[in-house]
Amino acid sequence: MEKLKSFIENIDKNQKWREKFSDDEECNKISKQLLYIVNSCDDDNKLKLIGKAFNYFVNGEISKDEYFYTVNIISKSFYPYLKMLLEIDESDKRFKNDGMKYDYFGIAHLLNIGALDYDGQTDAVYNSQTNKIESPPSIIVALNGYSGFLKELLQKLD
Repeated sequence: MEKLKSFIENIDKNQKWREKFSDDEECNKISKQLLYIVNSCDDDNKLKLIGKAFNYFVNGEISKDEYFYTVNIISKSFYPYLKMLLEIDESDKRFKNDGMKYDYFGIAHLLNIGALDYDGQTDAVYNSQTNKIESPPSIIVALNGYSGFLKELLQKLD
């Protein structure tokens, strides 16, 4: 019951909500999906984010597919790593995941769940005099539309 409360408290109760779900069949389908999501969610903050994202869906700012893809990302996330999106500097639209500026495992996690995009990799730096690799290749990641949207939702929680 607490899970449902966390979700519902973050939904705007307005006329658009009623208009969006005036079709009984569509309302039943989405209600079942939402109950499953709420029941399977493992973190109260994730439920709040899902509720806030629902408002964008109801208001027509994102499509049903975009909403459920966002919910999928949030549901799969390890919340402390998801919050790392708030730490990514605005100038870092594209950066290498070498663990220097951001937590390596957190960025790898965000990449794996679809909150960031793969955008290539750097070359390994090889020292021919010592016959050793001085710097291994690093994956280059980029912010995508979902990372921007998730960042916006996370800012609304703080």
